[in-house]
Amino acid sequence: MLRPTAITRGVYKLFRPFLVDVVSLLAPERILRSPYVSAKMLNPLQGTKGYYILPKYLASPCPSPGGSLPVPPPELWEGYGQTEEEYLAVGRQHMESMIQIVVDAGDAPEDFNRVLDFGCAAGRMLRFYPWRAHSAKLWGLDIKADHISWCQQNLGLPFLFATTTTFPHLPFPDDYFDLVYCGSVFTHIMDLPDAWFLELRRVTREGGYLYITIHDKHTLDVLLKNVDKEKEPGWFLEMILRFDQQTSVLSRDYGCFALEGGSWGGYPVPQVFYDVDYLASKWSRLAKLRSVTPEAFSAGTTAKVSSGYLPFQSCAEAAEAENASAAAPARTIRRLIMVCPLVVVTLIGRVRACNRLPLY
Repeated sequence: MLRPTAITRGVYKLFRPFLVDVVSLLAPERILRSPYVSAKMLNPLQGTKGYYILPKYLASPCPSPGGSLPVPPPELWEGYGQTEEEYLAVGRQHMESMIQIVVDAGDAPEDFNRVLDFGCAAGRMLRFYPWRAHSAKLWGLDIKADHISWCQQNLGLPFLFATTTTFPHLPFPDDYFDLVYCGSVFTHIMDLPDAWFLELRRVTREGGYLYITIHDKHTLDVLLKNVDKEKEPGWFLEMILRFDQQTSVLSRDYGCFALEGGSWGGYPVPQVFYDVDYLASKWSRLAKLRSVTPEAFSAGTTAKVSSGYLPFQSCAEAAEAENASAAAPARTIRRLIMVCPLVVVTLIGRVRACNRLPLY
């Protein structure tokens, strides 16, 4: 008669190969790289340690805009600069470029009370926002919990921060923000970019702005000059050239292409490139393109290159607004301000206040 232990060993031996396969499929790195699983990215605070301990401390309110703020440690700089001075200079430059585009559109950014830095990292840009009223709420969101934790402990009110995931949903009501900006975020959104665009549009009020950066063909033109001048190509250009050898993508008339662009801190970092005309045509079904500004978001001495600015609306909404009677006048909505990796695109359109697109 077989003992239970012998039966257990036999069953385990029989099914062990299948169990190994299942465990392998469920390994975190396999899940993160699976193209069939979206909304899976979160850099947890505990990392691989399995725990974390936070000090009993939150930053005090900031007395006034433009004051001296703590600088994060170099491991939270995301490659923007080699020194503290470079890191701060790049953040200030990117904020000033974005602010100038809003000013050129006829608004005063310092009067905006609710601003969202989507993909804020350690507050590189947000720290330089020209807030005025003490009632202002300057939010920063990121999937990297260690960056958010540092911000919460070092940047006080009006700065507010929260950790999110790559699932296209934000913890805010409709029409909440005056300005939403995303510096070097859509450059890495390989899955669900349209869903994220609609979600950001949902939380931006009518008349508000949405600023987004992308990699575009101009980005590639700038990078490829290194080849023409026989300079030593950096890792970013080498990655693109290897991909082109496999796919001949640079000789194709593409609208968009994306590739797994290596890893950062152990996590995969996709790289996404657009043709501006293609993206404008696609998202102009939701809004009208207003302007394109090359090199509005280049990272200077770093390997990062980005640009673009856009406010959007639905074509269906636009058509209904044009046919609306005087009793239901159309409203102007400056929706998406999109920052492409070396280009800025601004869209503006009209919608009826009572007839917005359902976003779910």
